[in-house]
Amino acid sequence: MEKLFREWLEETTKLSESSIGKYTRAIRAISKDMLSEGVVDKELYNVTSSIEFDSMMKEITSNRFFDLKDTKGNRMYSVAMNHYYEFLKSR
Repeated sequence: MEKLFREWLEETTKLSESSIGKYTRAIRAISKDMLSEGVVDKELYNVTSSIEFDSMMKEITSNRFFDLKDTKGNRMYSVAMNHYYEFLKSR
């Protein structure tokens, strides 16, 4: 799914290659962090439904660890998740 997300970003946005790489890696990082925090029970790239992902996003964004990391990262992680949500909605 990561490869498809990357391709979708390339085709539907005007993001630089660097930003696309950062957003695809951000989804992996969020997934790893939230799995270890017990917030989610599966990797985000294994989520194929925008409805399921929307529910997970609400849990993730209300997590203090995520909020601190997202703030430190200038909201890159929440932006990456918004892009991933749009990608899933488009499928």
